[in-house]
Amino acid sequence: MATSKVTEIMKQAEGLSTTEQLELIALLAESARASSQEISQPTVARKWSEAMGIAPDLLNGEDAQAWVSRTRREADESRERALRGSRTDTTP
Repeated sequence: MATSKVTEIMKQAEGLSTTEQLELIALLAESARASSQEISQPTVARKWSEAMGIAPDLLNGEDAQAWVSRTRREADESRERALRGSRTDTTP
């Protein structure tokens, strides 16, 4: 079990001088830092032009801005109809 190993190492570290304990801490930190850098992948900057044509059928040939504008307009109209309907329902 990892916890028992850590406890065993801590007991051994208690026998070290303060300087040796600090040196051990520095070595462990450097080792952990090096290991974490090996695991993480470097981030590659991507260009927007690389995304062109990835999903051409999603908009069915419609311009993206036109799609956004139409979708917002439809949502606004739907909310307005719902509000008008709820106002009518609450009137005695």
